[in-house]
Amino acid sequence: MSAKAQGGMTLLEILVAMSLLAILSVMGYKAFGSLLIARERLMQTGEQWVDTARAFRRLESDLTSLQPQANQADPMQGQMLGASTMTLQQDGNGQTLALESVSTRYPGGMERIIYHAGAKGLSWSAGEAGGGQPAVYPLLGAEMKAGWRVLLNDGSWQDAWPSGDAQGRVARGLEMRVGMPGGRVARRLWTLP
Repeated sequence: MSAKAQGGMTLLEILVAMSLLAILSVMGYKAFGSLLIARERLMQTGEQWVDTARAFRRLESDLTSLQPQANQADPMQGQMLGASTMTLQQDGNGQTLALESVSTRYPGGMERIIYHAGAKGLSWSAGEAGGGQPAVYPLLGAEMKAGWRVLLNDGSWQDAWPSGDAQGRVARGLEMRVGMPGGRVARRLWTLP
């Protein structure tokens, strides 16, 4: 029988085909692994943006319940409306934003909401002003760095409010910044009553 009549493949042809298949399989595996890593990073980034949006919505909800302060011309105005207070303090552990307003949820009639941004992330708590220790709920993880500053009516920004030299200056806006891993920063600005 002659070689021309035989229709099979030679050993060399089979080895070349197997080598090509092995190379293509390794390249495909690496590409698939890279795709999975990229998908995971995208999911983490998406979760960070969702968490940031949730923290912004929580603060916006709390700020909308604030009532204006009494003005110089009519000091009783703020008391009749149930004037709210906002304080922003810095300490060695980060920043604390405290909001106090009239509330029917508590027997004392005043609610105190506290946001704390520090090394452990951003947390939120609410309870009766002057009452016991409320439960603390985390809003953002430690990899997210949050902070605030107050815009005054003279156009200056303050990292703490009220300040001792506030003479005639009024808080008109509140900015919240959230630093995310990778250097991205999300900012939100609210006008104050």
